[in-house]
Amino acid sequence: MRPTICFLALAINLAFAQNTETPPITNPEPNDLVLTSLDDDPADVKPDDIPFDALQTFVDVFDAIKQNYVEKIDNKMLIENAIRGMLTRLDPHSSYMNDSEYQTFTQESEGQYAGIGVVLDIKAGSIRVVSAIDGSPAAKAGIKSGDIISQVNGQTVSELSLPETSKLLDGEAGTTVTLTVQRNDAVQQYSLTRALIQTNSVSSKMLTPEYAYIRITQFQDDSNEALSKEIESLQVKYTLNGLIIDLRDNPGGILDSAIDIADLFLDDGEIVSIRGRIPEENENFHAQKGDILNKKPIVILVNNGTASAAEILAGALQDNHRALVVGQQTFGKGSVQSVAPLIHGGAIKLTTARYFTPSGKSIQATGITPQVQLSPLSVGKTQSLPTQNEASLPNHLPNPTKNNATKPHSSDTPTSLAEQDFPLYEALNILTAMSILKPTEEMPEKENTTPQS
Repeated sequence: MRPTICFLALAINLAFAQNTETPPITNPEPNDLVLTSLDDDPADVKPDDIPFDALQTFVDVFDAIKQNYVEKIDNKMLIENAIRGMLTRLDPHSSYMNDSEYQTFTQESEGQYAGIGVVLDIKAGSIRVVSAIDGSPAAKAGIKSGDIISQVNGQTVSELSLPETSKLLDGEAGTTVTLTVQRNDAVQQYSLTRALIQTNSVSSKMLTPEYAYIRITQFQDDSNEALSKEIESLQVKYTLNGLIIDLRDNPGGILDSAIDIADLFLDDGEIVSIRGRIPEENENFHAQKGDILNKKPIVILVNNGTASAAEILAGALQDNHRALVVGQQTFGKGSVQSVAPLIHGGAIKLTTARYFTPSGKSIQATGITPQVQLSPLSVGKTQSLPTQNEASLPNHLPNPTKNNATKPHSSDTPTSLAEQDFPLYEALNILTAMSILKPTEEMPEKENTTPQS
């Protein structure tokens, strides 16, 4: 059986440049989900299942192009384009990868590549930015989720596929590429310098002495281990009373990684179920006992760029009443892709199943609905200044009692957080309130509320 890997993400095309020093990439390790249709013995295929008339039509068209097209056509390119068309017409996430594209795909899933660092998909015929990878040239330039790339180096890309667009974005580290980007009704040009990008999928910091923040940019093979180490390191130095998990602009990644991370915070319960056309391959994933945070409150921060495996994590913790999901409606990719190497090189990425949250819901084309919805607002300095009280007034009268009044529970949040990242600021306020609630109180049901600044 040839190795396959189950990959839950958008049709990810991180713009890259070939790194000649990168060692050859071996086939990925086998995954829980296998693509059985590619492993069938050709002898098992019945003659009645082969559309000979349609294949003859293909041969006739191939021959007509070879004999009559205005320019000479390479046989391999013609066949590759036919295979690409066969897969891309199925759905937006199925695709064919030749040898070099498959090697790049493997590098990207391992978090090592060169480029501008954008995750793309196609919507209504347009090349859309799902997210810009943290710290990448695209992120530093201000490219945002939802931006439409209309031109690359002056060439219109609306009629191109994702792999074709990625090829235009290709180039060596240090070279430049020009993008024409449409955002709402405005059009802007960006000149970006490609760079070698080492993506660490997990990072952490303390927002206050009590509350931690963990950012997951995508789900890689080592994300679960990296997250465990981050939390354990923080627990040694601080007494954690709550955690914010930031999944904004996370396009997804490796299925097993998202499941393992969900399992870190659950004692029991279903995490996700996978259902495809082959009943024997349907699978339910359940949590094992052991909550790394010992039931301390969790807030998950999401937005429109939160997709696929990131939605699995958010949905699992939401449906099991383990976390409060805060932010915007997520992307809504509820399908599973299996990647299978081909005998003569390259691979195909094929949609083989749908996934369902523990409550039995599919989020396909709908997404995860946050319990607390936040608009992507920003606040100015005057809006975020601390409020005044009697004690802040000059020459105020002293308190005549010996014991000071009980001080309110404070998050010790720096004022600048509201200016820098208002959704995170609100998430921290919510987490602070949750930590005051009794641990036995159940997580509230979904609400469609939008806090105002």
